[in-house]
Amino acid sequence: MEILMEKIREISPKTLAIVGYEADGSFLTRVIEYEEADDYETTFSTQQVMDVTCKAFGISLKGLIEGSRMLSGITHKPPIAIDRISGMYFFPVESPLRKACTWIAHSHVMEIEKIDQQLTRLVFKNGRDLVLEVSYATMINQLYRTAQYRYLLSNKMEHILEASQHIAESKWHRNR
Repeated sequence: MEILMEKIREISPKTLAIVGYEADGSFLTRVIEYEEADDYETTFSTQQVMDVTCKAFGISLKGLIEGSRMLSGITHKPPIAIDRISGMYFFPVESPLRKACTWIAHSHVMEIEKIDQQLTRLVFKNGRDLVLEVSYATMINQLYRTAQYRYLLSNKMEHILEASQHIAESKWHRNR
């Protein structure tokens, strides 16, 4: 694992989690990738890492959070869709306004196990796992809310495409 990169790398569809923590008064981030050898830590907060990635896709983290709230009605800890095409849906474990907020890639989660009252283990589809200081109920709730958000977003896009007569510069075409 690379240690303390002093630049921000965008996360990708291979990212499993972005884990924030505080050390010596600074907010740091551990990025967990599909392959353990690709994991790295950075001197930037999770909020900064997520915002840079979101901006690479044309919108800020704040914009994605506000859009998610509008579409889903979820006011606290709303999930976001960084890129629907590549399946980059993430949900926060705590308030996304916190600089050390941990984000989980919904598409990679296989199961969630309760360890203790405030300790939960996430198992990813590739067999890697992550233990977080959060209740099992909170994690299950976030997982289900993200699934609901994905459905709402997909459904909205289908209706937009069906209603559109002409879609310029797109692969999306209606069958007539």
